Amino acid sequence: MQLTLNLSGSGMQLLLLVSSLLLWENASSKPTAMVPTEDLYTRLAELSHNTFILAADVYREFDLDFFDKTWITDRTLPLCHTASIHTPENREEVHETKTEDLLKAMINVSISWKEPLKHLVSALTALPGASESMGKKAADIKGRNLVILEGLQTIYNRTQANIEENENFDYPAWSGPEELQSPNEDTHLFAVYNLCRCIKRDIHKIDSYIKVLRCRVVFQNEC
Repeated sequence: MQLTLNLSGSGMQLLLLVSSLLLWENASSKPTAMVPTEDLYTRLAELSHNTFILAADVYREFDLDFFDKTWITDRTLPLCHTASIHTPENREEVHETKTEDLLKAMINVSISWKEPLKHLVSALTALPGASESMGKKAADIKGRNLVILEGLQTIYNRTQANIEENENFDYPAWSGPEELQSPNEDTHLFAVYNLCRCIKRDIHKIDSYIKVLRCRVVFQNEC
């Protein structure tokens, strides 16, 4: 994971969060010093919530500054590239889903965003008329997604025995760079819009599922 050394504000907070997760994993080699899973859930719940706020901000700002009927007329909103990942769609389904399966679903979604978020950051940074804050927020989301992924994998590995790398995980490939790199402005803006829309949707899912699991594991569903 690469982080810029010139950090301030949210960037410094992200660096501290990454450092915290690395320290937790180093401590895990000593069972008596292992940070409880309950604490991981609590920290991930806060991180995912704040990441969703950032994603909603990016979507809202792009919608206000760039949405135009000229590039959405006669276009059908495509499914998000993570649509093939099975995720519960309502409260009842979420509560009926096993902890292991929710964790796997979140990990698959998070991994599926590693590459698209790199392209989203580049697209927003280079987009004429886009505010500097929009690109910075997207970069923050990219970094936070990696931290969330590491935390989820840590919890999942603690619930399983003798797991091999990538075992039981099946995340879809993203096929969107062509549209993002299109010389046609409408096609390009539509592609950026869809990434903003879908990351907001998926981070909201992850945030919701983490909160459910935190309630289940930390508070025995009494919350």
